[in-house]
Amino acid sequence: MPSSHHCAAARRMLAAAAVALLLCCRKSEAPGPPAPAGPAGAPQAAAPAAPSAEGASIREAAEPNRPPFSGFHGARGIALDGRGRLWLLDFEHAAVNVYDAGGGFHGGWGGKGDGPYQLKDPCGIAIRGDDVYVADTWNGRVTRFTLAGAFQGKAPGDFYGPRGVAVAPDGRVWIADTGNDRAVVCERDLSSPKYFGKKGDGPDQLSSPVGIAVALSGRVYVADSANRRIQVLDADGRFRSRIPVKGWGPNTEPYVQIDGKENLYVTDPGEQAVVELDRNGKELKRWAADDSGKKFSRPTGIALDEKNGVLWVVNTDLDTIVKLKLP
Repeated sequence: MPSSHHCAAARRMLAAAAVALLLCCRKSEAPGPPAPAGPAGAPQAAAPAAPSAEGASIREAAEPNRPPFSGFHGARGIALDGRGRLWLLDFEHAAVNVYDAGGGFHGGWGGKGDGPYQLKDPCGIAIRGDDVYVADTWNGRVTRFTLAGAFQGKAPGDFYGPRGVAVAPDGRVWIADTGNDRAVVCERDLSSPKYFGKKGDGPDQLSSPVGIAVALSGRVYVADSANRRIQVLDADGRFRSRIPVKGWGPNTEPYVQIDGKENLYVTDPGEQAVVELDRNGKELKRWAADDSGKKFSRPTGIALDEKNGVLWVVNTDLDTIVKLKLP
């Protein structure tokens, strides 16, 4: 029978061998697969360089030698800040990307996960003053940051796949809580949520709401996608009227913007179009292509630069951001 001394020596030899094998495996470990390629003819979407789960990295100067509006894949939401920068939600890379109007990349944050600076399939973003709000869709939350990228907290409550967020003139934050088929309003700090609507196709019901926007009048416009309509609520959340949008339907992701005259700009991903409507739903203009003549391919997120007369549109299937010059 082996002695205790021999047994101890054998255990030490086995432990040393196990450590050596672990180190060897780590050194030879193959890198993960590359990000999936975009559609034919679309710019290749490299993983973003600056955003990370460790915190925000937003620079004054654009990253040199980087193609304009590049490094994202499957993007949805887009918003404009007071400096004219575009904040884009990179769905596939789970990141917030910041670009200038020329497409220069200024950083951001992200990485898949549920930490403060992590995201999971984000879809909606809104900005007012120094506040940035993100509908972090499949983390089931809405978060608030500063323009410098400092995390400020998240809204309480049980959200299910929220896809849209907007800020009212009074500073309150409106959310399209898609999976729960309702609209939610919170205070500026995302406290004190109030809920409106429930699943259905009635006058005060919603089905898979996606985009949401608030006019200067305080009226709230909700892209009630599966019901193929825009639901109009007053500032107190009362359902007031409906605007039909025939091209919408289940599994579409339409977004909404509103100008100072309360005309609406909506994306129609199913019809590959962007449409301008007046507040009563009369169609004023329809675009099937951007200003260069290239046709839209699943347009989703939309941002209005009323000062410069530009409408920015996210072409989700082409991984591009394009603009429409408004009259």
